[in-house]
Amino acid sequence: MEFRTFVSALFGVGIVANIVYQWLIKTKKLPPGPPKWPVIGNLLQLGQFPHRDLASLCDKYGPLVYLRLGSVDAITTNNPEVIREILLRQDDVFASRPRTVAAVHLAYGCGDVALAPLGSHWKRMRRICMENLLTTKRLESFTKHRAKEAQHLVQDIWVLAQAQKLVNLKEVLGAFSMNNVTRMLLGKQYFGAGSAGPQEAMEFMHITHELFWLLGVIYLGDYLPIWRWLDPFGCEKKMREVEKRVDDFHMKIIEEHKRARVVKQKEARGEEDGGEMDFVDVLLSLPGEDGKDHMDDVEIKALIQDMIAAATDTSAVTNEWAMAEVIKHPRVLKKIQEELDSVVGPNRQVIESDLPHLSYLRCVVRETFRMHPAGPFLIPHESLCSTTINGYHIPAKTRVFINTHGLGRNTEIWDNVEEFRPERHWLADGSRIEISHGVDFKILPFSAGKRKCPGAPLGVTLVLMALARLFHCFDWAPPKGLKHEDIDTTEVYGMTMPKAKPLMAIATPRLADPMYH
Repeated sequence: MEFRTFVSALFGVGIVANIVYQWLIKTKKLPPGPPKWPVIGNLLQLGQFPHRDLASLCDKYGPLVYLRLGSVDAITTNNPEVIREILLRQDDVFASRPRTVAAVHLAYGCGDVALAPLGSHWKRMRRICMENLLTTKRLESFTKHRAKEAQHLVQDIWVLAQAQKLVNLKEVLGAFSMNNVTRMLLGKQYFGAGSAGPQEAMEFMHITHELFWLLGVIYLGDYLPIWRWLDPFGCEKKMREVEKRVDDFHMKIIEEHKRARVVKQKEARGEEDGGEMDFVDVLLSLPGEDGKDHMDDVEIKALIQDMIAAATDTSAVTNEWAMAEVIKHPRVLKKIQEELDSVVGPNRQVIESDLPHLSYLRCVVRETFRMHPAGPFLIPHESLCSTTINGYHIPAKTRVFINTHGLGRNTEIWDNVEEFRPERHWLADGSRIEISHGVDFKILPFSAGKRKCPGAPLGVTLVLMALARLFHCFDWAPPKGLKHEDIDTTEVYGMTMPKAKPLMAIATPRLADPMYH
């Protein structure tokens, strides 16, 4: 009885607080938006696919929409000019992140680069990434490893083609992305010959998928504090379970590297070959804050997680969507292969130096990012102080949802939005096709401003290399009995947005046999 009375009183206080808050800001001109319920605000207007719900609100109310999500002010947009204002012109105001429940549990208390609020810790962690991990020199040092993984990808599919078996593109592309990242990050291959083993690999993949699902959930506890006390669906309990499993996995990686470093230092009398160091080795060699000899394990684990998450699921999802759309549109496949035959020819494999010259393939990737962005939203931003956009007042600590899925389907900037047409990205002057937001902000694969993805060049290389090798080496068709146009393109909502069903296809070799060995 006492608990029920307490909850009722708390609910009443929430209503009063909401009324007072609305009264305090009623003199401010907020962006237009839908009517709000007391306490819960607009939360009930977000369904199974929030990106589509918010895009509909932008269609109805305009390019900048205000929402009240429980106790949190929020805005959403899918308009290039508003996005440019937020990410570039007012980058200093909007460059922070909200401390969501998922980020606290799954990103080491928001101690990483991707989810940390703006501040000295974030600046230091990003600087470590840019100056020690993602430098041009260090990425180039792994070129031979990426080439090996690309050849493994081709060989694995060739074996399936010889046996006339269907190719599960979700699996092979996931393995390609993960092996590339883990070779650089952890110094080991997780799939294929000489790998760390299928059990560890599957655990690794499963943890990554769970992380992305939980980080993408719109958890009511972030907007209604009382929800966290109740947690009726066990969402926060699941976060704590995954948090423990992830931490154990990362700790195992660090301990393995520490033991290996001791052995190497004894054998080499402390000398290390920087060219052969993986990313964890580099992090273990860096000094920590406040005069410490080494970085804290927690900081290293946070950076490991960022690198794995940013480079595995996202590039694999993009590649699967690109393959689905190209197989669905044989005309596009033919044009890609004509370009590859012209630039590369039939007597050698695609190498990284070919990628800038594959203009049509780059258009295909841009069109994939337009129709199927790796995530439906950018990671949410948060305003550090109150400001004004388009004459509207934006309160401090407003949460910002930039709808990349809605941007790619904004009928004010794109025609025939449901049509996969790479030619729309072709430049009349024949100049290089850039796979980024560009000057027009019509696609946004890697964000912009202070929060732009530091691994964008690596991500573009992994996507282009996988697609170039697959289209150069094989013809592709849907499974027997399925028409090209019937390939399923249903999506699953989360922090990333993969196909609901794995893409299955038939691969037919189109080069001479020696090219596959």
